[in-house]
Amino acid sequence: MRRFLSINIFIQILWLAVPVQALPPSFDKKSAINSLQGELARTTDATDSMVILSNLFDLYPRQSRDSIGMIVYRMALATGNSDYGLDALRNLGNVHQRNDSLLEMDIKRAMNFEPSEDRDETVTFIRMFRNMAKVRYTPEEEKEREFYRILRKLNDSGSQDLYGRIVLLHALCLYIADGSQGELLSKYLDKLGSLIEQLRPEAYSLRNCYYVQAALAYANNREYEKAIENDRKLLDVIDALEEGQIGRNRMYRDYDGNRYIIYTRLLSYYPYLMPEEVEKYYAKAMKLVEEDEVARSTNTISGCPQIYYAMYKRDHVQALELLEKYRDMPYNAQKKEQLLRYTIECAEHIGDNGILLSASREYNKILQEIINQRSREKYKELQMVYDINGIKEAHAEEARILTRNSLIWALVAAGVLLLMLVVVAVLLRHAHHIGKKLSESNEALRKESESLKDSQSQLLKARDEARNASRMKSDFIKNISSEITVPLHAINEYTNLIVDCSEAGYKPYLKHFSELVELNSELLTTIVNDVLNLSEIESNSLIVNRTKENLENLLELAADSVRHRLNNGVRLHVDKKGSEISIYTDSRRLVQILVQLLVNAAKATHEGQITVSYDLERDENKVVIYVADEGPGISPENSERIFERFVKLDRASQGVGIGLTIARQLAMLLGGTLTLDTSYTDGARFKLVLPLE
Repeated sequence: MRRFLSINIFIQILWLAVPVQALPPSFDKKSAINSLQGELARTTDATDSMVILSNLFDLYPRQSRDSIGMIVYRMALATGNSDYGLDALRNLGNVHQRNDSLLEMDIKRAMNFEPSEDRDETVTFIRMFRNMAKVRYTPEEEKEREFYRILRKLNDSGSQDLYGRIVLLHALCLYIADGSQGELLSKYLDKLGSLIEQLRPEAYSLRNCYYVQAALAYANNREYEKAIENDRKLLDVIDALEEGQIGRNRMYRDYDGNRYIIYTRLLSYYPYLMPEEVEKYYAKAMKLVEEDEVARSTNTISGCPQIYYAMYKRDHVQALELLEKYRDMPYNAQKKEQLLRYTIECAEHIGDNGILLSASREYNKILQEIINQRSREKYKELQMVYDINGIKEAHAEEARILTRNSLIWALVAAGVLLLMLVVVAVLLRHAHHIGKKLSESNEALRKESESLKDSQSQLLKARDEARNASRMKSDFIKNISSEITVPLHAINEYTNLIVDCSEAGYKPYLKHFSELVELNSELLTTIVNDVLNLSEIESNSLIVNRTKENLENLLELAADSVRHRLNNGVRLHVDKKGSEISIYTDSRRLVQILVQLLVNAAKATHEGQITVSYDLERDENKVVIYVADEGPGISPENSERIFERFVKLDRASQGVGIGLTIARQLAMLLGGTLTLDTSYTDGARFKLVLPLE
């Protein structure tokens, strides 16, 4: 099963400006056509005729639309009405999307109208259909050459205007999507999106092309916030189309089917939406199911809005019933992995082991297929990245060589001109002497050029060695983490086994040493994990996944993780307000920061109390978390020094001195700050400030 979006799916969903027609069951299409044909026979006004023909275009079967569209185009060209003519060509482009020759003719027809933004957008729109046709029908052996050709054109930014770069980037995204759906596709979709946003608001056809493709690609790559943003923009464009703000308000076009699909997709992102948004989108989707035939028929074979809403409400019984009914529907094949994951979650909560076992087996098979597919995709993406970087470096090298040669020729030309002036000014007897000097200058210039080449080669070699060293460092740190963690776990297990198997009289004695082994193993594991975290932060590979979390639950979780490390007689207190405080953050990274602060407090506190508390500042949309101890404290002059890596104020304390460094950098990744509260005098108190939303 191919989980990722293919070029075929992009082609099927791209053109929202010509939506699937959804007329009421009672609608008599034949009567409507006869009525419009009668009006057409009676009218003598060209504009009225084009309006009627446009409505007939929407009612006729797809195979009969070509002739009507051509009539509208010719009438618009004859009367100079580019508005209707270009609209007809965009519709024809949708009809001709599988025929490259007809699409080329549509572009030539569009160029017959006077220059305008509408004409340029129409040409760009049809060229994007040609991109899709090329990617779909080009043999595999030629796709690679076409990919490189597009890359070279993109690197030559001065040769393309805004519309030309949009076409090239769109083609590049399609070729990347044909082989990989990972971060590389997201990167170039971001670039394409920045160009699309430079267009005028009325460029609805181009915006729709991008919003649909981007929404699906970002969702597939788990960049849900970007997917939500593009789906919202799609809804805005559809609203504008229906209200006649942009494009043309057509009486036989219905966008409710498109809305139902978008609402369903937005509901699938319910963990990333506000509660009121989930309720709004679900209510609108259900209203469409009641009122729109396409939405109702789609919902009959999908059921996804109800499934997502039940999961959002945590109604696992209702969700499981819906999942069992709709999960294996052919329409939901692309969502099978997600629906199986929901089934497992519901079965676990309800305690239905039969469904849990069956769903888990099927889910594991799909996961294996996804892993294999992702591996192939990742390999393909790495090849693309390597090729892209190679082309960029080659392009930069060509530019450097051209610049250098231009300079050399400029210098030579200047020297020749100077020589000519000198020859005219001085006696002929000095000509030989001047020629000799010029030869010496050229030789010096040649040697300097060779020296520059050697220096450049050494710099490139040093750059490659630095990159390899950085990659080897990261790989080494990750490998050493795994190599140390597994033996430490085995040591702990065998130590406990020795204690369990010893005689009763020796158990207390051996138990003491077992606890020492376990404690030191934990310390060593902590050091390795700290080094690994620091490496991930420095290489910008640390992933932050933000969700809605209960703040007090996270504080209690961090405290429970550290209680076993407290010295005898030391108390750890979490000051809770007793209310539901939600924070939009990465719970794992927040707990990691708190645990680091509490471990430091536990080391420094030999008696007294460690307190975790917080203050809400809703006006400023932030929460301030305090971790205070009653230890010896930290002097103000060291308030910043303690956050430097490998700094330990107490050389006898455990650790390598990077815990606070990691904690501060994690706080910055979460959009907050971590500082020492120098106004606190009863020990040490750290202040963590984070945004609530």
